[in-house]
Amino acid sequence: MNPSRFLPLLVLAATACTSSSAPRLHLPIRTEANCESKSVKQTAIDSIVASVDDTVRPGTYPGDAALRTRIKHGGGVFAYWKDQPFRAADTAKALGVTGDPELKRAVITNDVDRTDPDKPYRPVWLTFATPKGDATVLERAYDVQNVCIEGRRQA
Repeated sequence: MNPSRFLPLLVLAATACTSSSAPRLHLPIRTEANCESKSVKQTAIDSIVASVDDTVRPGTYPGDAALRTRIKHGGGVFAYWKDQPFRAADTAKALGVTGDPELKRAVITNDVDRTDPDKPYRPVWLTFATPKGDATVLERAYDVQNVCIEGRRQA
């Protein structure tokens, strides 16, 4: 009997036992975007948020008004979710949350930091529900696509 015949089955069984499915990121329930003659691309929002590095960065939230002004001039979006678990163990730990934190909002601008051409990123402000109330943190997203697409605005 050749034990190597069973290797694929062992690998499959081990993978099935150790894989954990991350909560699926749903489309936002509401967005506020400034895309000029373009429309907001919902899948881009999901992809950008899914690409965050799960590291809370130092920074003070500049406020909604300041970010709305930045978005008005350079594009971007405020995206809102309800009951959206978000797999981010280090962020949850930093927020004092056990399990997957609940993502409530993401503020994404089209500002991209290209100081490292091999690894450009954009700052993203994420708001999570915590036992002490909502907390907004700064993280880096490595998906740098524009959140706006050509075409008509969607109503």
